[in-house]
Amino acid sequence: MLADVCHAYQLLKKDGLKDENIIIFMYDDIAQNEENPRPGIIINSPHGDDVYKGVPKDYTGEYVTVNNFFSVILGNKTALTGGSGKIVDSGLNDHIFIFYSDHGSSGVLGPKTSHKLKRP
Repeated sequence: MLADVCHAYQLLKKDGLKDENIIIFMYDDIAQNEENPRPGIIINSPHGDDVYKGVPKDYTGEYVTVNNFFSVILGNKTALTGGSGKIVDSGLNDHIFIFYSDHGSSGVLGPKTSHKLKRP
């Protein structure tokens, strides 16, 4: 899943999006994992390039939470707990794209998470 997020970031950058318009949530548990045969590198396809290089780490590990996710997409900086502090700063006529990749599990940010979104 992390490799997919990193790959999506590389595609967005290749198509000209600026880092200021991209917010990354990822557990970040693969690149430096002792089982990774190429520390610091993540490849998501055979003979592929490193998709991890240059990916911003806005919200990682313990900061990948439901609260932070909703705070970020709703632009509620005061409700954040940790991370880069980067939020979606959009208006009513803006469109945002969310790429979501997760295995899902009880108690973590996953597809079984249910909240009603209300703009502050």
